Formats: sequence, C-alpha cells, structure tokens
Amino acid sequence: MFSMTHEQTDEILNHLGFCHYPRSIGNPRQEFVLTTDEIYPKVKRWRGKNSCFISTAGYDNLTWEVGKKQSPRSIIHEMTFFDFDHETKPENAFADAQRLSQFLREMDIAHWVQYSGSKGYHLFIVHKPTRFRFNHTDGSADALKQLLNQTQTHLGRTLGLNTLDDQTTGDPKRLCRIPFTPHVNRHGEASGKFSLPVQIEFLDSRSHEEIEMAAYRPRYFLPEVTGRRITLSEFISELGVKLHAPETQIRPIIDAEFEVGSTTSAFLHSLEYRCPGVTNELKRRNPSHNSRVFTALFGKTLGYSAEQFDSMWVEMGENIGYVDLHNHEHRRYQISTLFDDPRYRSFPNCSTLKAKGCCIGETCPRWKTFMGVGHGERTINRKWRKKRASQ
Repeated sequence: MFSMTHEQTDEILNHLGFCHYPRSIGNPRQEFVLTTDEIYPKVKRWRGKNSCFISTAGYDNLTWEVGKKQSPRSIIHEMTFFDFDHETKPENAFADAQRLSQFLREMDIAHWVQYSGSKGYHLFIVHKPTRFRFNHTDGSADALKQLLNQTQTHLGRTLGLNTLDDQTTGDPKRLCRIPFTPHVNRHGEASGKFSLPVQIEFLDSRSHEEIEMAAYRPRYFLPEVTGRRITLSEFISELGVKLHAPETQIRPIIDAEFEVGSTTSAFLHSLEYRCPGVTNELKRRNPSHNSRVFTALFGKTLGYSAEQFDSMWVEMGENIGYVDLHNHEHRRYQISTLFDDPRYRSFPNCSTLKAKGCCIGETCPRWKTFMGVGHGERTINRKWRKKRASQ
C-alpha cells in the first residue's frame, strides 16, 4: 500500500497551507498536535484502519499538552474549505469543483483541489493567515461562523454549486482529509482509494473517472498552488458579499481581526509555537546563520514576499539591535535567494532543527513528542534517541 514518508508528510502539509500550530488531527476522534512532526506517527499507525483528518485552521491560546481537550480562544484562519458531495453521481461534485476553481482562477486567488477518495471533492482557498478571536461568551465565535457561512453560501448560490455540502459551511474548525491517506468510511471499510490532490490543469483535461482510477494507485507529488493569497476579509470585499448578520454580531470579528505577521510581535508569537529555539536565537543581537535561514523559510511558508519579510526583519532588527543590520545589500540578496529558489519550500522538522543547533532540548514543549516519551508512541527520531542513550 502506498504510504508517504515522514519528510513527504511535512512537505505536503506545509506546501498546501497547513502552516500554523497547534491544530487538530483526528480519525475522527480529535486531539491537538503542536507540529507536523507529531502527525506522521499517527498517520502511519492509522493507515488503512481509519481515515486521517486535519483541521483547516491553526489555533492559538492553547496549553502545550498534546491531546488535552480544550477549545481555542483564537483561530488562525488559513483556508476556506468547500466540500462537494454527491451520493450517486460524484462527477457532479467534480463539475462543481471545476466551476469554483475556474471562478477563482479568473480572480487569481490561490487554491487547490482534492478528490476525497469516495463520492466527492474538496476545494481549499488558501488565504494570507488571519487571527480571529474565537470566544463563545462574547459572540466572536458565532460571528466568525456566520461570516464564513455567508461567504461560502454566496459562492454556492452565485455559481450554482448544487453539490456543496451545507453541513460543512460556517465551520472554522472543520476537519478535512490529509492528502495521500486512504479513504476509510465510518464503518471502518476501506474503499481502496486515497484522498488525492488534483493538479488544477487536470480539472480541465481529465474526467472524474480518470482521477478516480489514479486514486487507487497514487504517486506522491506537490500540486501547484498559484494565485494571490489574500486575507478572508479582502476576499469577501472583492466578492462584494453583503453580510446579513446584525452589526452587533459582526463587530467582534472586525475588532479582533489582524493579519498574522502584520507586526513583529505577531510573527514571533507564531514562530514560537513552531520552534521556541529559533525564536530565542532571534532575540540575540547576532542570531546564528541557521536561525536566520529558518526564520526566512517560516515567513515564506506564511505567504510573505521577499520584500515584506525584509521589512519585518528590519523592524525586528531595529528593536533588538542586530549588529549587521546596516548590511542592506547583502541581507536583501540572501532573502531574495531563499524566496526565489524553489528548493527552499518549507520550515524544517524537529530532527533538522536539532541537528542544526536550533533546539532548546528538554525545556521545549515538544521535546517529549520528539523523543517518543509519554504518549505511547514510537519515537519520531529513533536514531537521535539511540545516540543520546549511548552518550
């Protein structure tokens, strides 16, 4: 049976926009994970026995404990999810995914499409990430749900997307199938097919039947995700969606919204969730070369342009007092090289961060998971654990 490697799992999720952590995964029982490093062992264990799901949003203001049931107080909205299903004619769901994709291509909006492995297709609009407050007591959670629902419903009605599953609209914490994982139904029955990303160009040149056949024996690849990555609010504005919710319900969202990375502190906050070791290095007046490279890759993963990242780096350097901030030409050359070179695509996993001296060790909240301790999991990095035991 086809199976992604650890590196491929990290790569595909980062490439498609699943960038902020913590987030939920499930089979479908949900638990929190703090990094992609924690996803691969579970996907490997569930493969062929349960479907593998991941949340379409990252979370904020959570405890560091993996698996602890707690609702997020903030949502980092990275993508808007559309689920097209037809019980007897999945080709109708395919046609609706085609129709929405064509509309988004005309708007030059970043998105990607996935065959579910059964009777439908999923389409993901990839946004520039935005943090929203998500509180059930002050109305912000309900307001965000309404905002999403009205946007998805508007597109469904405008484009005649008859197979859009209205049970999945208006859910910012929605789970979706992890790409290249087997489809298993709720009764534990495997279809023999995999959830399969579809190249956008194939939406125009392939039939549903051809895609379905490919899902029986998939081959790993990175689908193109081209187009503009704009915030949800910018997308709504360009669509001209007229919001029907009362001002008192919409107001908490507008007040709470800000672009992730729009300030240095917000960027560092997001990076600290991913790797506190890199963040610690950035607080020194002369950060290590590796920490600089990894920070640029993190910015690239979040959808920054080279120019935007350079401006943020200058702001951060001025606040901290970087010793080489005056070397503008050299800095801009290095940043441009990283952002323009397709070989540099994603933020490294914990194994690489450890090897490059950017890990803080046992004080890191992810240390137990990395070492395979405390969760009944086999270690993610056996080689490192054996090496440590022999010292």
